Amino acid sequence: MNHSLLANKTFKFKDVLINFENQILHLGNDLFVRQIDLSEIVPRTKSFVYLPLNQELCFEQSLFDFSFLGYNFPKNQANVEFELVNIDVSVVKASWHDGEHVKIKIHMKENIQQLEFLKSYFVYPQKAFLGTQNSIRSQVHANIFWNRRNRLDRPEDFSPENQESRVDTLRLSSDFKAKKCVQFRGQTDTSNNLVIEHTDLPECVNGNLLFCESNDCGIFFLQEAPPSTERRDFEDHDFRITADNTICSCCWGIAPHEVETDRFLNSYRHTIVIYPIGEEQQSLKKYLRLRFPETEENYTVTVNPWGCGHFPEWVNENFLLNEIAASGEIHATHYQIDDGWQKGRSLQELISNNRNIQPDYWKISKVALPNGLDKLLKQSHSHDVKIALWVAPSFNCEYNDWQQFADILFDFYKKLDIRIFKIDAVKIRTKEAEENLEKLFFNLRERSNGEIFFNLDITNGQRSGYFMFLEYGNLFLENRYVSRASACPYHPESTLKNLWCLSKYVRSQILQIEVADPNLIDSAIYAKKQLSPPDIYPLEYWLAISMFANPLIWLAPSKLPDDSKKVFRQMIDLHLKYRAEIFREEIYPIGDEPNGKALTGFISTNSMGTKGFLLLFREALAPESTLLKISYIKQPVVFHKIAGKTGEIVDVSNNRFKIKIAQPASFLLLQFNSKSTS
Repeated sequence: MNHSLLANKTFKFKDVLINFENQILHLGNDLFVRQIDLSEIVPRTKSFVYLPLNQELCFEQSLFDFSFLGYNFPKNQANVEFELVNIDVSVVKASWHDGEHVKIKIHMKENIQQLEFLKSYFVYPQKAFLGTQNSIRSQVHANIFWNRRNRLDRPEDFSPENQESRVDTLRLSSDFKAKKCVQFRGQTDTSNNLVIEHTDLPECVNGNLLFCESNDCGIFFLQEAPPSTERRDFEDHDFRITADNTICSCCWGIAPHEVETDRFLNSYRHTIVIYPIGEEQQSLKKYLRLRFPETEENYTVTVNPWGCGHFPEWVNENFLLNEIAASGEIHATHYQIDDGWQKGRSLQELISNNRNIQPDYWKISKVALPNGLDKLLKQSHSHDVKIALWVAPSFNCEYNDWQQFADILFDFYKKLDIRIFKIDAVKIRTKEAEENLEKLFFNLRERSNGEIFFNLDITNGQRSGYFMFLEYGNLFLENRYVSRASACPYHPESTLKNLWCLSKYVRSQILQIEVADPNLIDSAIYAKKQLSPPDIYPLEYWLAISMFANPLIWLAPSKLPDDSKKVFRQMIDLHLKYRAEIFREEIYPIGDEPNGKALTGFISTNSMGTKGFLLLFREALAPESTLLKISYIKQPVVFHKIAGKTGEIVDVSNNRFKIKIAQPASFLLLQFNSKSTS
């Protein structure tokens, strides 16, 4: 039910309190209150207080809270006639789409330009989280040039300030300092440097996350948007930090020429989170868990045979029947039939020829599967393995056939109970494409009551990345091979490094982490690339890397020798036995960043640090022991070894632990509990 603050000045839900009086909008809960001046209609933050410390986070600012490039705002030397149409408040119940929150929507209209904005805020009960999103529609286009070549010809006419569209703005108080901006890299097929931490910050910086801290608390800005290099915005920066400590959080995801006359276009959501000093990762993970809910049905051990390098030539009914049976032998939960099951030709042909896809493209191939999927489904039931499918929506028509494609996939769900679809070949090149693709995802998740789920491939193209569309699926992180010279090679060291770096800021519960086939290693490829062969690490180590994520068995299990199958089965059983407990808590990296010489790993623990799991790795050239500070363990605990080679961990003092693993290239899995409860 919607509630207008223009009619009734106050709204309360649980500890969330919204009030509008004397042109000031107060919004917040028991942890914070943000005061927004609407005397000029366009919002301008007046105050932002963190209530537990009674700390003022920001000063009154000269900039409005948002802007859009090329449109007239108050006091910019043009006549404007802004009016406040409404302030609408509603409670949004928890669902697969988001956690429970209160949404506040300010509707503004400028009558000369016939320009309309919606400024929405998202307040979560009992949490120091405040999201915001802007929407725009206009009868006129932006009054600017939006030609990048014009920038090259007349660079003096372009400054960061006059070319940006801001989603949110805060002038932080003088005791705050911008400490770190974290940039993420998609297109993972070609890189093992997926996280870039900027600490010496210039005025303009790129990234999805900006952390600012005072002596008493921290505040971070999260842009729920694609990685910086895959965005379409006009400005060249994601954040701008001015001389007076104003943080401009930019990037709407809407180019000036895309604004429409008859409907609102929505920006990316930007979120502010206030956190205690030293708990930036904990607070981020708590927000992501609330914002993008998960269930155990979203967690998988998936076999995808594409990693074997021969799937297109092998795909037929007999091969797939053997594959499903072998997947059952190793106790995988899902078998994902990749590119080749469909009547249309391969993805490579589709891309190379820029094919206009017709509906029959996605019929089941009578050549490869003359009996359809019926026999495969019976086999899957017999071996307790669910079938998943690879698909590639129509990227070359901006997904404007999304409804037709949604009906095709929903038919697979209704008739064959297929619930997981890998989404490949994504190119979100326009706002139209982004909206249509999300309509596809939303339609299928909603129609299936959340049962349809997607593996969102972020390996190439122009894709959603690590903080966008997570309510619709998990992330297929990378393609790595042990026998393909033209591709980025699989190596346990780089896989561990990528997961370790990402797990600082991304919940590893949403990542699929590959395990390749050690029996297919082409040593000449590694020698030519001057890399150590991956089999200096045993197969158990490869699988252990995926233990705190979703193992992606990147091979053809029917081709595995029995001794390899045994290792897969044992390690998958170990993962499944403890997965619910490990995933129930938050997961963080510990130790040194993996580099082939590190003693490193992960911890899964509750917020009190009284129980959880440690997964430790001694890389091939790492020392036998090290002294490690684990700040997440907050009181004396007792450790119990679950799996791995000979090793020990001794509590020295003050969250410092002496860790010893006797054998190089090995791992250790431990469970711990508070001494007071053990």
